[in-house]
Amino acid sequence: MPVDSAARNPEFQRLIRLQTEAFARNTPYHSLELNDGTVIPGLISIEQLRTRLNRYPLPEDLRGKRVLDIGAASGWNSFECERRGAEVVAIDCVEYEEFVAVKQLRESKIEYAVIDMEELTPERFGHFDYVLFFGVFYHLRHPLLGLENVCSVTSGVAFVESYVIDDAPDPARCYMEFYETDELGGQIDNWCGPTTQCLLAMTRAAGFPRAKFLYTDSRRGGLIAYRRWPEASTEKTAEPPFLCSAVNNRHGDTVFQPRKDEYMCLAFFFDDPLTKADVLVEIDEYGIPPIFLVKHEAGHWQVNVKMPPGTSAGAHDVRVGTRSGGFSDTVQIKMLPDGVDRSTGETHFIAQSENLPAPVFTRVENTMDRSLTFRGFRNESLECRFTHSDGALDLSKVQLSVDGTPWPLLLLERPAPGLWQIKARMRDLPPGPHELRLRTQRSGVSEPFTIQSDPVF
Repeated sequence: MPVDSAARNPEFQRLIRLQTEAFARNTPYHSLELNDGTVIPGLISIEQLRTRLNRYPLPEDLRGKRVLDIGAASGWNSFECERRGAEVVAIDCVEYEEFVAVKQLRESKIEYAVIDMEELTPERFGHFDYVLFFGVFYHLRHPLLGLENVCSVTSGVAFVESYVIDDAPDPARCYMEFYETDELGGQIDNWCGPTTQCLLAMTRAAGFPRAKFLYTDSRRGGLIAYRRWPEASTEKTAEPPFLCSAVNNRHGDTVFQPRKDEYMCLAFFFDDPLTKADVLVEIDEYGIPPIFLVKHEAGHWQVNVKMPPGTSAGAHDVRVGTRSGGFSDTVQIKMLPDGVDRSTGETHFIAQSENLPAPVFTRVENTMDRSLTFRGFRNESLECRFTHSDGALDLSKVQLSVDGTPWPLLLLERPAPGLWQIKARMRDLPPGPHELRLRTQRSGVSEPFTIQSDPVF
């Protein structure tokens, strides 16, 4: 403590005695420590609190780290993390008077907010290296949504503890009890009781790629939830996958919207057999758990993932890896700002000097029937394969024009090494022939290719 600390002031000492006496008459939930060593006794002893926290790999030195304490209650965990050097945010759905008083007495800089889980967002609080989520899950009316909110603000790991209804993970027992009124302990805010396996599974479903079981003790289950895959081995036994595309499973383009239940579909080539446990998907530096994997007759693999909660607006790099081959190159997707209509998600072409050869069409077709005729059907799209010499492309670096007018693109993908492909919807084309041309950011315009429009409506 600094030499000029208020803890050395006699008036401060008197306030401590008065506050201690007041707490003794109204027992806190947590026992709490003051800077001079005084202990304010609570329902849970410091020994019990320390034993629980020590079950998790929380470093003794937290300088430079941010910690979020969800369901902070009286605040022992928050004050302990601050003692270790962390910048701490503590939240709870009600204000604990002893937290506020001890925060002042300890000269604490903890940010204390009284909010519900639904109000926890990265826009408001940022991201955290460590998140403590102790004794909250089973109090939530919407427990999976609560875990998604936890995931959205976690940049490192989250430490989770909840009431559970069994003693160990069992894949055959992945379910949760629901308590309509006061069935659990006579409390009206105890809503659910998961099995340990269910708690692990829901943690992964909320967006954490890994969840590690730690313990069960007196109907309490503890686990660690990670936002990243483990460090890859330097010894590879296979080549990295070749990533063709990553698209919105609902719309077939590369645009996503926050607060929607959207899924990303990745297409890639890999020679060896795979299971979901072998596949590693990342958006920027964060891992995403695979939820579906299949190999198609055409030879490519498809893996689907849930878009992780809290993905910020803007462009994001996506890649796929395998445990034996490491990671592919990246492709880009776009997350729109909250409340923005999908129509604003088009990526605009950015032209530069035209000093490279023009792209060359290698195949053009209607994806519905492989013809060159478009009839205005809803699921109809144009697919153009081409070669070029302009390096790596994204949607801002390639432009399709129809009859000389720039045309919006759904996506850009790589069906094979050295080959590129664009897709576009051919809606509202007047009947008759139409001329397609293609250019990249630094190339001239391609030779024309003609398609036909023959609307049926």
